[in-house]
Amino acid sequence: MLARALHNQPFLVAEDLSAIGTMSLGVAVPILAALGVPAAILPTQVLSTQTEGFGTPAKQYSASWVEETMAHWQREKIQLSGGLIGYVGQTDLLFQLTHLVVAQQLHPLIVDPVMGDDGELYPGLPATYVTLMRKLVSHADVITPNWTEAQLLADRPINAHQPKRADIAAVFAALNTLVGDKTKIVITGIPSEREILTAYQEGRKQHTIATKLRAGHFYGSGDVFSALLSAALVHDVDLDAAVKLAVKGDTISLDQTSEAGYQRRFGMQLSLLLAWLAQEVMPQLDP
Repeated sequence: MLARALHNQPFLVAEDLSAIGTMSLGVAVPILAALGVPAAILPTQVLSTQTEGFGTPAKQYSASWVEETMAHWQREKIQLSGGLIGYVGQTDLLFQLTHLVVAQQLHPLIVDPVMGDDGELYPGLPATYVTLMRKLVSHADVITPNWTEAQLLADRPINAHQPKRADIAAVFAALNTLVGDKTKIVITGIPSEREILTAYQEGRKQHTIATKLRAGHFYGSGDVFSALLSAALVHDVDLDAAVKLAVKGDTISLDQTSEAGYQRRFGMQLSLLLAWLAQEVMPQLDP
């Protein structure tokens, strides 16, 4: 039985919003809603499509709008129950969000430091973005980098291929130095021979969950994982159970997206995942 804490205050979700492409806010909002978590939605950018597979999207972001939104929330004494920060994409917005989480003392704060994949920093992001992200993650309760992002944060040479156990341990050690013992670390998308690994750490003890390797790239699967993990943590589920829930839920969405022959560039299919959350997970969250 999963433990549940009742939260009436909205939970901050700060990441991009794609008009086409089921990822980022497009997956976080329905997942949080399915698990009874009210959201305070803060789009960091608004995009005509997701950034891969549709050419160059139209983009709009406004640092002044974000600042005015935060000020309005503060004037109205809207207290946030925690937060999930995903893709930001602009250094000034990253600085603003760091200021917000410090000022509001957001807990739990989950940071998914979306800035790279497949061994490379995303195009268009300056090297200073990594430096600013290191400052943000130092305030987090949980961070969920993928394998590339974990290496960027740890300031280690990027290895996109199957790492040795010692390599993973070295990245964890460097991240521990960066964020301290108070921050729990979950690293996703670690390549293995026929599997994908999710490794996580509580204290100094490390755990690994293996799932099958699927051909191709799935846009938005990391966003599904971080949203599921965040919703579980808001309900005071312990990290071990929360990671296992997030891995299982992500697998449900990955299987549906893969088996349906869905065009990958349109993101993740969620209907089976949302049904599972409503029918099997929510009944276990006792009030």
